[in-house]
Amino acid sequence: MNKINIAIIFSTAVLIYACTPYEDDGIDLPEGPSATFSWSYLENDSNRIVFTGLSSEDSFLHLWEFGNGLTSILESDTAFYPQSGEYVVTYTVHNQGGMSQSSQTISILQTLELPCDGDLELLTGCDNEKTWVFSSEIAAIAVGPDPYSTAWFTSPQGGLVEEQYDDSYQFTFDGEFIYNNNGGTINPFEGYVVNELEVPELTFLYSEGTGTSGENQIIIPTVDEFCWFIGTWDSGPAYDIVELTETRLVLHSTQRNGDCTVAEGFFTYIFVSQ
Repeated sequence: MNKINIAIIFSTAVLIYACTPYEDDGIDLPEGPSATFSWSYLENDSNRIVFTGLSSEDSFLHLWEFGNGLTSILESDTAFYPQSGEYVVTYTVHNQGGMSQSSQTISILQTLELPCDGDLELLTGCDNEKTWVFSSEIAAIAVGPDPYSTAWFTSPQGGLVEEQYDDSYQFTFDGEFIYNNNGGTINPFEGYVVNELEVPELTFLYSEGTGTSGENQIIIPTVDEFCWFIGTWDSGPAYDIVELTETRLVLHSTQRNGDCTVAEGFFTYIFVSQ
């Protein structure tokens, strides 16, 4: 057989092989999760609701958005709604087969009428509205990888910038949150530069016992898809009241990304009353 015939036979074999359909044994992926969930009012408390995910056992990365500005990554959790209204709750869950999401609307029938005493009186001043500003002491702003930690950053005495010291915060007994930034706010997402930031009318929710370690909380709702905050732009929306006296307010919060998702760190802030 000459070289030309050999070449023709080889080329024909390659062509036949190349035209043979590829058969993939395939990979058996698990089915995607189901994001169904149940909820019920806490016994004798129609402003607290218990949510439970009903996804399969192989599910992970649970995420709740409770419609009141708060989120959770637990499979089951309790949310507090002090004001009446309808709230859209969204549950997202992942497993190796993919992601699933579902939403339900819940109704809160009554607004809690809290007396202006105790922590609410210390926070708001009741009829004598109180104004809070950053303290000039050490650790007025502290950040760490765990709740209450200061391992990543602790501000020195008098170590904040002027645009932080001239910010002030007021909480009225009627639920109004007044953030006066005097025109400029530090933007941590663009290299800690000062940005002009127009502040709309804001509100806050006072939530009893829902903090990281059972503290009372201040919750700042989102307005027009913008995540508002206390202290620094990359915190919130919930702030644990760690310490509160006539003249001193210590808050604790999760760190937040520019798209409002939860980041890895935790803030602690120290404010004093004017």
